[in-house]
Amino acid sequence: MGKKGVAIRRAKQSDLPNIISIENDSFGKDAFSPRQLKYLLKSPNSFFYTAILNKKPIGYIILLKRKGSKTLRIYSIAIDAAARGMGIANMLIDISKVLVSKGKFRKLTLEVNENNAPAINLYHKTGFILFGHKPNYYHDGSGALRMYFKP
Repeated sequence: MGKKGVAIRRAKQSDLPNIISIENDSFGKDAFSPRQLKYLLKSPNSFFYTAILNKKPIGYIILLKRKGSKTLRIYSIAIDAAARGMGIANMLIDISKVLVSKGKFRKLTLEVNENNAPAINLYHKTGFILFGHKPNYYHDGSGALRMYFKP
C-alpha cells in the first residue's frame, strides 16, 4: 500500500469500466474507446497499471514499448477527478521510472496537451524535459509538447 491506502497493480479486465469512465472524463473527444483500452490491456507491447483505493480504480497509466526500442512511452495517464491532488499521478509515474531504471529501457517519452498546465508542471517536477512540439495534435487543434525522462 502506498499513499493513503492506495495500491498500484497491473490492470485487469474487471477494472475496465472504471478506467473507461476516468478516460472519458479526463479526455473527452480525445479519449480512447473501450475497444482500444481493452486491446491495450491485452497487448504484449503495453504495461497497463492502475491505482486502487477501496478496491476501486482511481487512476491508471498505460506504457507502450516498440519491439527493439529502448524507449518506453507514456501513452496515457489519468486520475479520477475526486482523487486528484493525492499524489496518485506521481505514484504511477514512479512505476514507469522503475521499469526504465531496471535497464530494459533507456528513457521515457510522452506527449501532453500544450494547454494542460497542471500536467506539464507535474512532468517538469518529476524530471521530464521538453524536447519538441507537435502542432494540431489533438481533436480541438491544440498542439502537443513532447517530453522525455532519462535516469
